[in-house]
Amino acid sequence: MSELPQARSRRELREREQAANAVSSRRSKGAVTSAPRTTNRHRIASKLMSVAAMVFVGALAIGMSVPASAFSTGAVAATSASSARAGADTQTAAVANDQPAGAVTRDGFQVLSWAQVLAEKYAHVSSYRYSGGQGSIRWPFPYAVSISSPFGPRIAPCAGCSTFHEGVDFTPGDKAAIFAVASGVVTGREDGHTGYGNYVIMTSQLNGHTVRFTYAHMTTGSSPIVLGQTVQVGQFIGLVGMTGEATGPHLHFEVNVDGTTIDPIPWLEANVN
Repeated sequence: MSELPQARSRRELREREQAANAVSSRRSKGAVTSAPRTTNRHRIASKLMSVAAMVFVGALAIGMSVPASAFSTGAVAATSASSARAGADTQTAAVANDQPAGAVTRDGFQVLSWAQVLAEKYAHVSSYRYSGGQGSIRWPFPYAVSISSPFGPRIAPCAGCSTFHEGVDFTPGDKAAIFAVASGVVTGREDGHTGYGNYVIMTSQLNGHTVRFTYAHMTTGSSPIVLGQTVQVGQFIGLVGMTGEATGPHLHFEVNVDGTTIDPIPWLEANVN
């Protein structure tokens, strides 16, 4: 490059210096801007390589850890069937309250109704010390119980209730256990929702008399007693309830001697032993 002639004035010298500085500045900026472009391209390429490597490693790990059979629809179906069979082996049977009182034997297992379970629960209560005696005639409860409605004329407590009460209403509390006052044969039985509701009628031969006992308004499904069954004194009859025509939980208890319905309380007081 040839040298410029000597400046002829200070102004020309300043102009040459400014021009030289401008050229130097452009060269410096060009060097600065070109370097980052190269650096950015390297960084982007490096990141893409890292992502690709991570995806490859993840796919390889999954392929090595999960068995091929897991992706088979047949294996899934077999697993579901196996689980269903395992669940069936652990199922239990439940019997509703209104099922028949008798036990059902199925596949080697005995299924008991609620009434049968209650009968087993109270099977030995007759060995307890009854207030008033442990003999052939007892009270229907092994403890003192209040009476909400005595025998005789009354104002009917409900639309379907009688104005002459042919029994007494014992009120020991809802679901209290009831026991046979004497041994006898079941001559009446219904687990209904009208009249006496869930009731049992037992007939006994006592001291040369035919005595019929009625236990009414028991809880639905609570009595294991069946028609024609022989029941022993102190045996579990059912649970206090309010089925049929009733205004609250109680036992309606009747005593009929030789065809005549009488007040149960004097009869029990005279005969309990």
